[in-house]
Amino acid sequence: MNPIEVAIDEMSRKVSELNQLCNMEEVDMIRLQLKLQGSVSVKVNAGPMAYARAFLEEKNAKKYPDNQVKLLKEIFRQFAEACGQALNVNERLIKEDQVEYQEEMRAHYRDMLTELSGIMNEQIPHTRQPGTERHSAY
Repeated sequence: MNPIEVAIDEMSRKVSELNQLCNMEEVDMIRLQLKLQGSVSVKVNAGPMAYARAFLEEKNAKKYPDNQVKLLKEIFRQFAEACGQALNVNERLIKEDQVEYQEEMRAHYRDMLTELSGIMNEQIPHTRQPGTERHSAY
């Protein structure tokens, strides 16, 4: 496998794991939080964002087959969605003593989306927090 194929493989696995954890009948909060932390609050040169920079930044993307770059971009869109979903599930289940932790994770998530949007030259939408869509002015 070439390097971008490794990234595609690994990021696909991350998306599957997050989705699986979110859709469990009895959510394993510890596993969910560990997976979330490893997804949204990693050091600058580690984890998913390292893949995004290495393969999706314009100067680097040119080195790889177009179809693989497009596939990785799509997987990153799914990853952003899965992280948002996981944050929403976590928020629903946490106790009061974890509210600060949740807010910190959500801030990391927003930072990740901002950086990802810049790398991919497109707006990666935030997953709505539960309840926010019901309070519109209309």
